[in-house]
Amino acid sequence: MHASSVFVCAVFLLIAKGSAYEVPEAKIEVFYPKGFEVSIPHEEGITLFAFHGKLNEEMEGLEAGTWARDIVKMKNGRWTFRDRNTQLKPGDILYYWTYVIYNGLGYRWDDGAYAVNAYSGSTPSPLPQPGPRPPNPVGPTTPSSYDPEIDIRIGNCVPAKTQVNGIPARCVNQLIFEDDFRGKLNPAKWQLEHRFSGEPDYEFNIYLNDSRTISVKDDQVQLRTRRTQQLFQQKLSTKIDLGSECTGKRDTEECLRDARDRKIPGLLPPVVTAQFSSKNSFAFRYGRVEVRAKMPSAKYVVPQMWLQPKAHVYGVDDYKSGQLRIAYTRQGNSVHPDLYAGAVLNAYEPLRSNRLCHKLGSNDSSSQDWSNSFHNYTMEWTPRQIRWLVDDEEICKQGSDTGAFSESSVTGKRLPNADELEKGNGIAPFDQEFYLTFGLSVAGFNEFFYETKPWHEQEPRAMVDFWKSIKEKDQWQDDGHFDIDYVKVFAL
Repeated sequence: MHASSVFVCAVFLLIAKGSAYEVPEAKIEVFYPKGFEVSIPHEEGITLFAFHGKLNEEMEGLEAGTWARDIVKMKNGRWTFRDRNTQLKPGDILYYWTYVIYNGLGYRWDDGAYAVNAYSGSTPSPLPQPGPRPPNPVGPTTPSSYDPEIDIRIGNCVPAKTQVNGIPARCVNQLIFEDDFRGKLNPAKWQLEHRFSGEPDYEFNIYLNDSRTISVKDDQVQLRTRRTQQLFQQKLSTKIDLGSECTGKRDTEECLRDARDRKIPGLLPPVVTAQFSSKNSFAFRYGRVEVRAKMPSAKYVVPQMWLQPKAHVYGVDDYKSGQLRIAYTRQGNSVHPDLYAGAVLNAYEPLRSNRLCHKLGSNDSSSQDWSNSFHNYTMEWTPRQIRWLVDDEEICKQGSDTGAFSESSVTGKRLPNADELEKGNGIAPFDQEFYLTFGLSVAGFNEFFYETKPWHEQEPRAMVDFWKSIKEKDQWQDDGHFDIDYVKVFAL
């Protein structure tokens, strides 16, 4: 089957019926000496308009066509596809179909045909239309962040293996997601967390949607650590209810904690940080992620640049469905923080760190420090392998060439869900769609298992002992910031 046919078949695998919405008939304008436009009027609820067309050749079903463009921005009240270079002359016929995402569902207008007999300024005469077929909703989805200015022509690109929100990307190196944080954190792209941390790592922090923990300054996201008492103005031995704004599971410890409840011994988390993700807007399978960021330098603070599974196909608990870490730092025994990257397949050691790569920090105070300046962190993810790079230097590589992830073992101890992983391909669990997550976590269990630290794993007093160990708390907070300049994702 032709690659373009594969694309369109994949787009419409999920068909639902019974919706009253109908895709508007497209308005087509042809210009002299060259160029044409195809557009539909805006209607509340439309988030994407796609045009697929061929000249003087009928479309084979729902093939992508010579022109295949997603328009994700509405201008002047219309969703408009523009071609500025093609010369159309009287007698030419433009065959096409269009696609609209309306209120999260996809709909088509099929079998369009337009005969050119006039240029813009006079009324063109369309061929008799067969009329739209009943609109075909595609299962609930969210529009991808394809660049609306990229004109994808099937003959000029190498078909990509990347999938975005259930839809195949079209060309290798196509920009499928981008945010350079121009003045704000875009709510159409990101969801801010507002919850207590939980299993499996039980970080010693609350993720809070608050300008004191996350802000955008000079077009850079700044995530910071703050004292819980400073923000809530109450003792850590009391109760905090995050209320209706909580993004965690209601009526659980993700939304309410009471230190006086004997079922939850110890204090409330002493630190407040921030976390945001694209889980409600953007997920993909295979691609190249580029993040320019400056790491924190406070001890026990971990910057998060994660890929998290959209669907937990291989298990819900303990990272059984995997987590990809683009890069992060931890303050070890060196003067400068150590750098890590890799894949997490289980919450607990010794399997947890089995597929992580570690670059020791330097003891030379004059040498490179990941927290002193911005660096480019890249992860390339294909069906066969995953590579991690910093400033274009490879620091880690994992993949089926060196053994399937399902074969991971330490001293004979295998992954508890190895049999499930073997049902996927060699790169499972990373053969599914994942979404982006950025944030800051503090201490907790499992993450610092092998390190000498002032608290003991799983003990009720762990947070108390941790917080007592931070002598210069104000300085520690100042050093615990994580700055992100931009995020880009490309198809591969």
